Amino acid sequence: MDSREQLSQEIGDPAIIRYYYLDRTTKELAVFLNNLRLTLLSTQDEVPFNAQVKSYLAARDEENHLWLIKPVLSKEEMLFHRSCELAYLLDHRTGTLAAPTTALYIEGKPYRATKAVQKFMQISSYDYLEEPFISILRLDLINRWIYFDEDRNPNNYLVITNAKNRPFIVAIDYDKADMLAEHMKITGTPEKFGWIRTEKTRFLTLLRPDNFEHLSIEDFSCRLSAFESITFEELRDLALIVFDGFCDNSVAQAESVARHLIERRDYVLSYFRTMFKPRCETPACQDDEYAALGKSFLDMHKRKL
Repeated sequence: MDSREQLSQEIGDPAIIRYYYLDRTTKELAVFLNNLRLTLLSTQDEVPFNAQVKSYLAARDEENHLWLIKPVLSKEEMLFHRSCELAYLLDHRTGTLAAPTTALYIEGKPYRATKAVQKFMQISSYDYLEEPFISILRLDLINRWIYFDEDRNPNNYLVITNAKNRPFIVAIDYDKADMLAEHMKITGTPEKFGWIRTEKTRFLTLLRPDNFEHLSIEDFSCRLSAFESITFEELRDLALIVFDGFCDNSVAQAESVARHLIERRDYVLSYFRTMFKPRCETPACQDDEYAALGKSFLDMHKRKL
């Protein structure tokens, strides 16, 4: 069972699974998005207020689902937003619940498009430094680091609930990711877990580095393993689907992006595995072991008395 299937099993709500395309493989989803047809609505009453102020418009797909769209102004911008779709596809591939994102033409005009999240709450309505939210956000750092997404704040996450009222975080907004960069924009600090960013005025995550203290590598293993399972060939093929028809040499673009993303992935995996030790080697675990030994010694001493 891969990460996407595990997420589907956790959600356990067929309507949510279908809405976020978790019933499709990532390659099937990439092809589906390439063939997506949206119809611009004559009225914009359905656009949420926070999207209206950012000049988003409303459109519907062939299943009558609402999408929020925004005009794209240049060929270069269109390529950038297609690269943002690749980030979304990698979220899907690694079992990260996220709002479907693409860039396409509607009536011959270019738009970026995001599927509207239904029946949500802002994550700021919750204490996201407590479970179950903090564990999800810690894992999400791995994705955003690999995507060089330096601008993550509470507005980038929404919370939905399944049929059993269990909350799930939905990641949104990919327009600050940089999937095309050829150099490292985010690197780890050597002495203690943390990160150095190119854009000093932006957030990388909701969490400060000290929110990662006393964790073990097992806390990240599922997400790290999901990224590790992605081969260069799979990533290149996804990138080719995304870039085909949107740049002069889509094969070269796909090869370049796949190669650099693999380099980022390998760096992040190595950094996490260097900074976080197995649970049995963490101080908390050792303290528990010492406590158990101490209790055993006292018990033996009592029996002798």
